[in-house]
Amino acid sequence: MNVAVYISGHGFGHLAQMAPVLNQVYTLRPDCKFLIRCALPEAEIRARLQFECELERTPVDVGVVQKTAIEEDREASIFGIRQWLLTIDDRINREIQLLRTFKAALVISDISPLAFPAARALEVPGLGLATLDWFTIYSHWLSAGDAVLEKLNAAYSQCDLLLTPPMAMDMHVFPNQQKIPLIAAFPSVEQCPFKRIRSKVALVVFGGSHQPAFDLQRLSVMDEWQFLIPNAPHDAPDNVTSIAFSADLMAVDLMPFVEVVVCKPGYGILAECWRTKTPMAWVERPDFPEYPMLKGWLENVLPSVSMTRKEFASSNWLHALEVADSQPKPFPDLEADGAEVAADIILSRLEV
Repeated sequence: MNVAVYISGHGFGHLAQMAPVLNQVYTLRPDCKFLIRCALPEAEIRARLQFECELERTPVDVGVVQKTAIEEDREASIFGIRQWLLTIDDRINREIQLLRTFKAALVISDISPLAFPAARALEVPGLGLATLDWFTIYSHWLSAGDAVLEKLNAAYSQCDLLLTPPMAMDMHVFPNQQKIPLIAAFPSVEQCPFKRIRSKVALVVFGGSHQPAFDLQRLSVMDEWQFLIPNAPHDAPDNVTSIAFSADLMAVDLMPFVEVVVCKPGYGILAECWRTKTPMAWVERPDFPEYPMLKGWLENVLPSVSMTRKEFASSNWLHALEVADSQPKPFPDLEADGAEVAADIILSRLEV
């Protein structure tokens, strides 16, 4: 069976959702062959997948233009998606030819609008898996009836079924939806992969977008804390440990060994903190339409503490770190694995 998978290149959250599901599909049906359509770095894609696949890296959506991981460029985003959608019919036709050549029996998307019209044209199932979509995001920025929304609506309405984990936006543009449990990778490292040099450790990670600036040297005043920072410079303070992610070491692998994760509100990191029950000190992201919903989860459900962007930039983190570390609120129990549930649904569509 040939399965084509469309994964947004906007950050790593879409890949973080999709990869555990695909790994479970492959475990259950190792005869499946996968075509992965994703513009993210090949190393990042292959690090998360446990099988060989065909990879085609032409972008499958525009997403949102990020100034940093916590700041969006609304004007550039709107301009970019308008330009991209001018040629959406040609793009869909290209995908139809690609899927026909691959002999796709099923198409899954998180959450490219190209996938569903192409699947419909070939009369194969087109499934979505997502906690946000670009129609819902841009509907917060554009007037009803805008050509961008009309084109996105036309594409997304051709989705046969959308699977939605917890922390999903209200995506009414999809006609058929099914809720599933949380999807998140499991840690794969059994022993602590770094040397603990302080009594408390914080992992600082902001996903696939540009790292927002902060005062690195000022971290030294928090001498009780050790900070794990990807690719930290050589002149970093003594309580900063540089880490390098790879196929053998992902952020989720470090979480069981730290007290707090410093992060932005995004599905991938929140889900992995939930999986590993690691509290969060998170930085506000008020410009992104998904933020109010995720903020609600962080304030009302998940053990976490917020920081303003000014507090983060000045490395005034101590209060948030200490409060997060002492949070009495527990993470909700995870009674089922969303990847297993999603894989079963996907395979049921293949067997129809």
